[in-house]
Amino acid sequence: MPEGSLMEEIMPEPFYLPEEEKERSRRLYKEAFPEDTEKFVDYYYTCKTRDNQILALEQDGELVSMVHLNPYKMIVNGFETPVNYIVAVATRKDCRHRGYMRLLLVRALRDMAARNMPFTFLMPASERIYAPFDFVWICPYTELSPRVERMDAAGQNRYLAARYQMFCKRDAVYLENLAAEKRAEEGETPSGKMPPYMARITDVSQMLRMVNTRQAQKLYLKIRDPIIQKNDGWFCWAAAPDFSKAEKLTQPPERIDLELTVGELASMVFREFRICLSEIV
Repeated sequence: MPEGSLMEEIMPEPFYLPEEEKERSRRLYKEAFPEDTEKFVDYYYTCKTRDNQILALEQDGELVSMVHLNPYKMIVNGFETPVNYIVAVATRKDCRHRGYMRLLLVRALRDMAARNMPFTFLMPASERIYAPFDFVWICPYTELSPRVERMDAAGQNRYLAARYQMFCKRDAVYLENLAAEKRAEEGETPSGKMPPYMARITDVSQMLRMVNTRQAQKLYLKIRDPIIQKNDGWFCWAAAPDFSKAEKLTQPPERIDLELTVGELASMVFREFRICLSEIV
């Protein structure tokens, strides 16, 4: 190696924490989010880590970076689909600016695509962090009235379905977690206006099957996705008021009606939905 040149850093390998090791991430969580009270952190590690995935990087036996993937059932235009809410994106202070967060996000997005999840969403600390990964703004935080929050799961789902085309489905676990979250926040001063949400398409075909059009049409799309290979290429999208299907093509079609980045496609799709999201973690 020539004198003065820098040896390229060997990047750690992302891995999912086994259930019995999730508690190891608490230290990094508390360092990255000091505004969260001990009571809230206890709630999070009691309730939310029961069924989530924690994708992490390790260095010298210590966790240095992580991304939490919290599962939700989403209702989108009448379809029920599993999605992940990305939270607790954190890197230890002395390990930042090494590309660790990018390594984790790319792995997480590709893994979600492999599971045919249509999209993922998050509440960003800053747009500039996630825009390079083709996350786009989709909706503001929606505060539901106490009257709605007092309804049971079936009642809330009926209320939301009558007013919105996209929302997180309520069930017993959802309401149990929400009640525990409110207890953890008792006595806390509200932190002010909640930021809006961003989303990223992880499976173009699965996303478009939930998007109807006012008139029957067939469109040939060219989608650019530098991260997820299955989304990068040509698609035939046939849609109508009661039908939608998108197939990836192996060869370029004779015509291309729309050429879009996967982020531009997300902006186009999500602006057609009335969306209600009020999830914190």
